[in-house]
Amino acid sequence: MTTSAKDTIKRDISGDEKLTDVPSVAGEDIKDDVESPIPSDKIVDEDPTQHQVDVPVRPLVLSRLQKIMLGGTISVTYFMMSLSVGSGLLIIPVMADYFNVSVLAVQWVTSAYQLAYGWLVRGLLVSGRLADLYGRKKLYLLGMLVSSIANIISGVIPNRIALTVFRAIAGLGLSISAPAGFGIIGTTFREEPSRTMAFAALGVGTPLGAVVGEVIGGLISGTGRKGWQYLYFLIAGFGILPIITGIIYIPSDDKITPSRASPSDISGNDPNGVDRSKKVDWIGAGLITVGLSLLLFSVTQAGLVERGWKTPYIPPVFSISAVMIILFGIWEYHLEHRITSTAFDVPPIVRLSVFTRHKWRISAILGIAFFDWMGVCGWVYLTSVYYQDLLGYSPLKNAVYILPAPITGVICSYLVTLAAPRISAPILLALGGISTGLANALFAFQPPHSIYWGHKFFGAILQPFGGDLTIPIGSVMISNLVDE
Repeated sequence: MTTSAKDTIKRDISGDEKLTDVPSVAGEDIKDDVESPIPSDKIVDEDPTQHQVDVPVRPLVLSRLQKIMLGGTISVTYFMMSLSVGSGLLIIPVMADYFNVSVLAVQWVTSAYQLAYGWLVRGLLVSGRLADLYGRKKLYLLGMLVSSIANIISGVIPNRIALTVFRAIAGLGLSISAPAGFGIIGTTFREEPSRTMAFAALGVGTPLGAVVGEVIGGLISGTGRKGWQYLYFLIAGFGILPIITGIIYIPSDDKITPSRASPSDISGNDPNGVDRSKKVDWIGAGLITVGLSLLLFSVTQAGLVERGWKTPYIPPVFSISAVMIILFGIWEYHLEHRITSTAFDVPPIVRLSVFTRHKWRISAILGIAFFDWMGVCGWVYLTSVYYQDLLGYSPLKNAVYILPAPITGVICSYLVTLAAPRISAPILLALGGISTGLANALFAFQPPHSIYWGHKFFGAILQPFGGDLTIPIGSVMISNLVDE
């Protein structure tokens, strides 16, 4: 398991077939708690522009219990996101009745959470940088605390507008925790098979949260007009648990093993002598935050208003978002390739050259993840609309009909740890995308009034593979490629 898993992932990334000649290691020569680190110089291309140097490695030895608790703690971040979205979709009719507004009007309560968590892209750039500077453990716990407090307030606030604001704050808290948690996993688990299993634990949080969310959402929707308030108290309870376990089991930041760094990371100065150790690219952060926020707002709002994209303010907002994102790219390119130093000299929050390294492999993985999750999330939303609005099913019955999908996702997240050492990673990613595509096709082409055990059931079974294969496999591949 140990040698084959390592060889498979490395061969898929680098394309170097010579790695398969690595001699096998006898089982009795492998210690339980101390494993051989992955040699990053085998999978990271030399890039003299990055001024990378080796940093002394301080292996962090964790017991089996510590590894399990650490992986489970971080996976709760993804569990809570999936739980909140899945259950939130089912209680929309109940909330509309409570606030005496249309379903479209109350849709923003759920959308605000997803929009704020959608800043995860920004979070990986900005929150990730802050986590590197001030500590991943601190940022993870801070984000979970913010999210939990916002969830508690959401359960007691009676105003729809204020509720929407606090749902956004809850999502923003998770967008802070998620990149910090990803960094904790990537820097703590540097050996196989623990590394693949840790990323698989992150992946299992999403379908498991969907299972629990659909069941809870379906049950709570039948408790009356105030049932939605109980939901947010439950979500807050789930959020408090990783705060407690995180304080105990997440290693302090000074104990996490570093990998490779640039001279600016070690001395605090770049090759031009400018102190950049504690500087953050706030200009880039502002551009990408505003750009993505306006983009997500325009796309979401176009689906909620009656006139859609013909609404006068939506096209201009969308255009402004595109300009801001383009300016962000230009600014980051300037920071990475500048020659002279200025008072505004800061390290870019993202090096655009990363996307072109290793023959564009990182960009390819991100593209696969984008389209896979577009198929997964689109299926979840449209099937809920199909069952409840078109067929008139209750939220609980809707949850039961969708339930095979997240259950299959949980099984898939476990099976990937067994399949990764034996099957090429690109093949697994391709099979996942094909499976999710077939699931959507089965729903799209099902005959009218068809029975559940045909297109609907098998579509639910095939649906989760795209997303749940992408998270563990793609995360390991990108983490090894970038080797931060």
